[in-house]
Amino acid sequence: MVTPTMRTFFPQRWGLKFGLLALLFLSAMADAQTYFNYTGYGDMLAGFRKTGAHAETTEIVANLGNVTNFLLLPAGNTMTISNFNTTALTNMCPDGFNYLQWSVFSTFNTQYPWTNALGVFPDGTVWYTVARTNVNVQTTPVNRFTPASAPLIASQLFGVGGGASYVSQNLVGPTNVNNNTMLVAEPISFGPNFILDAYIGDNGDFGGYGGMNFSVENNTSNSFTAPVVSDFYQNVPTSKAGYGIYTDPITGLTNGPAYYVGYFTLYPSGSITFTRATVTPPAPVADFSGAPTSGFAPLQVTFTDASTGTITNWIWSYGDGQSVTNTSNISVNHSYAAAGTYTVTLTVNGPGGTNAKVQSSYVVASPTPTIATVALSSGNLVFSGSNCPVGVQYRILTSTNVALPLASWQPVKTNTFLGNGTFNYTNSTAGSQAAFFRLVSP
Repeated sequence: MVTPTMRTFFPQRWGLKFGLLALLFLSAMADAQTYFNYTGYGDMLAGFRKTGAHAETTEIVANLGNVTNFLLLPAGNTMTISNFNTTALTNMCPDGFNYLQWSVFSTFNTQYPWTNALGVFPDGTVWYTVARTNVNVQTTPVNRFTPASAPLIASQLFGVGGGASYVSQNLVGPTNVNNNTMLVAEPISFGPNFILDAYIGDNGDFGGYGGMNFSVENNTSNSFTAPVVSDFYQNVPTSKAGYGIYTDPITGLTNGPAYYVGYFTLYPSGSITFTRATVTPPAPVADFSGAPTSGFAPLQVTFTDASTGTITNWIWSYGDGQSVTNTSNISVNHSYAAAGTYTVTLTVNGPGGTNAKVQSSYVVASPTPTIATVALSSGNLVFSGSNCPVGVQYRILTSTNVALPLASWQPVKTNTFLGNGTFNYTNSTAGSQAAFFRLVSP
């Protein structure tokens, strides 16, 4: 994690800016009841500004409380942001809330992981919003930032809070709705080093931070008559060789996309709510094995489920027009009556979604060869047959007791079926007792 003393991560102007802010930050904390209160450990900040032709004379940074309060909100619950003063937003925007750019973000300032009630958050962890284009459809989470880019992003987010503290304590006059422990209206005259605009626009893109290739801001455009929604994500640096393992304490994952926390809604009145995401388990992953997967018809195959995840039912499609649905992951048996090649599909369903495993040409049931002719030649029995699967191994067994189990029969010939699908065997087994013969494969 980047601290103000680690300036080698940033261009020269960032090193100067953070060196100043470190001193000012400590000064502001000494009088936290008077000036904007930014602890630097998970403070959830909201930023409001207008730019370009619609720019106002001030921008707002508000402290919405610690990020852990939002992470600990029960799944599916909604809370109104009570410590945000809409009067200050009205004062900032005398011409209304149209063209308002707003975002919510958080990080922590330490070169070590941050331990709190939810676990251990690796250094470089950040939280941020992404605007929805459709208020009813969640945005696609971006991949977790690399350990190389995360410190720069985190430092800029931290800089917003440090800058707000500096502006707050240097405003002339007593504290009021525009300057207090939870909110400060920053005059743009304090730029370019300390106000929100100095940090959030630094990558040259609309509403993003250096190291991001997307915007964290939502724009109310020219008509703000319906609520707008921004999704809120937790981004723990991804694990990478040479940097170490970075584990998200909530998901337990070391790589992948950012974790979806919930969403903020800004209403035309200026009020804000936060809704914690509903806990939905990931979609299950279907998998299975079968044995045996080849042999003569009728072929009895046992299929064993190897799926993972939360599953409510298993649908087996055997490829011969038959299927079965189970509500438990027990092994299933199926007999393939006719010769053929069969594709087997297992579909698993759960609260997180559906997944299917398709194994093409998985079961091969061969035509059943038979001992078609038996001839006596020079005192020996000659067996032969056709309609056999070419190259498949076969065995001929003999027994004097037809009632014995197959394992007790004596093998007398092992070979493979010929290229024309035939076989033959001349029995030279000595003995005067009556004998029985069977053809099996493999």
